[in-house]
Amino acid sequence: MLPYKKLREEMEKQKISANKLSLKAMISPANFSQAINGKMPMFPGWRKRLAEALGVSEKELFSEEENDEKGVE
Repeated sequence: MLPYKKLREEMEKQKISANKLSLKAMISPANFSQAINGKMPMFPGWRKRLAEALGVSEKELFSEEENDEKGVE
């Protein structure tokens, strides 16, 4: 199962590519790709900027399970 299901669903809903979203959130596309695929942490600052870029709350995009799974609070 792919991590960050809610984030992926919101991207699909808004028809925004990972590349475009990463640039809008000021995250390098390569780092965002690794993070969304679970190969590096989704840092708290990134979570905040991604939520702002999509116009939704951070809690809506990132579930408690994902926070615990990645060891990030």
